[in-house]
Amino acid sequence: MTTRAGRLEVRLPDATRRLLREEARRRGFSVSELVRQGIEMVIREDRAARLKAAATLFAVGAPVADWETMEDEIERAHGADNR
Repeated sequence: MTTRAGRLEVRLPDATRRLLREEARRRGFSVSELVRQGIEMVIREDRAARLKAAATLFAVGAPVADWETMEDEIERAHGADNR
């Protein structure tokens, strides 16, 4: 187990807390450990989804101009010149 650096308070409806306690008991974890694992899982899955999306975009191989050109095109497309 790692050392915890901070504390977080989360308020949950009674029914959710009851389900969380039951699930923690079923898995043999404390509620705190189950919550930590759930948070870490969501973060990992979100990161994996973003990396997959980026890989898919890069696989397209579309031509990309320098940033100044791209920025100008984006601004023109969204009417930035009309402000």
